[in-house]
Amino acid sequence: MHGQPVSESGARIGRRGFLSLLAAGAVLNGTGCAPCLEASTGLKARPMPASAAATEASASFIAEGALAAAGDAGPFTIAGLLAAPGFFVAHRGSGDNWPEHTMLAYTQSAAAGLKALEVSVSSTADGVLVCHHDLNTERLTGTDLTIARASYAALESLRNDARAWLGPAAPLEPIPPLEDVLRTFLPARVIFLEDKQGTNADKILELLESYPGARERVVWKQPASSPGHALARARGYTTWGYVTTPDFRNLAALMPRVDLLGVHNSAPDDVVRELVASGKPVAAWEVRRRSDHARLKALGVRGFVCSNVVHVLHLEERRSEDGFDTGLRYAGDLPLQSEGDWQGQPAFQQGAVRISSDEPSSYLMGSMGGLSGPRLELAFEMRWPEGLPAGTGSAGVAFGQDDDAPYRPGSAASGYELEFGADGRMTLRRKDGAAGASVLAAAEGPPPAPGEWTRLVLSVTPRMVIARRPDQQAGSIVESEDTAYGGGWFSFVKNYGGGPSVEFRNVTFQVSAAADVCPPAG
Repeated sequence: MHGQPVSESGARIGRRGFLSLLAAGAVLNGTGCAPCLEASTGLKARPMPASAAATEASASFIAEGALAAAGDAGPFTIAGLLAAPGFFVAHRGSGDNWPEHTMLAYTQSAAAGLKALEVSVSSTADGVLVCHHDLNTERLTGTDLTIARASYAALESLRNDARAWLGPAAPLEPIPPLEDVLRTFLPARVIFLEDKQGTNADKILELLESYPGARERVVWKQPASSPGHALARARGYTTWGYVTTPDFRNLAALMPRVDLLGVHNSAPDDVVRELVASGKPVAAWEVRRRSDHARLKALGVRGFVCSNVVHVLHLEERRSEDGFDTGLRYAGDLPLQSEGDWQGQPAFQQGAVRISSDEPSSYLMGSMGGLSGPRLELAFEMRWPEGLPAGTGSAGVAFGQDDDAPYRPGSAASGYELEFGADGRMTLRRKDGAAGASVLAAAEGPPPAPGEWTRLVLSVTPRMVIARRPDQQAGSIVESEDTAYGGGWFSFVKNYGGGPSVEFRNVTFQVSAAADVCPPAG
């Protein structure tokens, strides 16, 4: 049967046996020594993926032409972009990494090696073209102004505020005029340029005439049904038309209108395949997870309009501890709800991340990469700062996932969950997708007090899963020989709806200080 951890021969390690091996040095800090355990017990080892360095992974993107090599400042062209097997565009300047549609975001994306930037444009009441995604400034600046009815002077003093998304230390940045962006980036970068208001095509196209090489580096971007595409094509520009759900029934009529096709990452597989089958390059937005990229690439998508370039393109090595005390959300750390507005997102509170959502939720620690290396154990602290959840409310960590897809508590996911309840009970569960969940081990312990931090330590070895509550003697350990899942990704979870909030902090990977050496054979 799937997931059975031991053979019928009776070769089984219980808690006492595990602790004996620990004392003998065969298992170190819950990290295990696979060769000697295999020889002595016959247990089946869990699948544990190899962990490649970020430099190796990002090098593959450079090799295929999707990312510029260090020191390569271009100039890059649309033809060069499309000649590569895959290409990336910084969505809003990669708004998961820097405040969206700002000179800072565009500059950082270009410095990271992105050959193409996505730029959204609207016109003020007095005719100044500015770069901003929304038609109104309230979401990003806190000031309720409709750009089409506001003067540039009114916008000039505003600052884009992405702190609710990127963290309280994110800088406040001005709304840039389009001319500043074109002057700075068009000489070397490809720009996917969208007239968000849909009324400025003539004005934008006329402005582009003053920039040499614009036709080689500007892709006109709008909904596939937009009349602006005909105007841009007539002037010799490449067009990218994106489709949304209402368009899915009319794809055959829309596809001939543009040169490149666009689709959201949430579109059904059959819609993506139909677009790819047209033979035209398809670019998908909004790609913020490596799992998004992998799925879309497998479907034949060639372009990735990416809001999280640092994470998806492996531009940073995985971290060994959280960055909550920096006030900035590290690349790869993502809440369950990543689309839409920023209300109700997990927040940083005095060196901790706080999950306060009305629904069960999760927070992916993608920056840490996961428990996929040898001799690693995960340690963290959690607490309920405002009071304990009612009944069986619990929180903890989901782990063993194969990719960085959103983890939804209570869903048909696969992997493990370590739950810590308000009653002090620690429970280790295995989740088998649609087949449901089962309890592998549980232990009773003293309940925490409101505001009290509880430290938990989790080890995933080739042969076992062990969780400890090192601050308690009674009920301080749960362990299982289950080896069904070995994926490296993990997320903190709040398993109940409503309040109270739950916080996590001091998240670290610990490495055994002792030598992980097996005794000689025989």
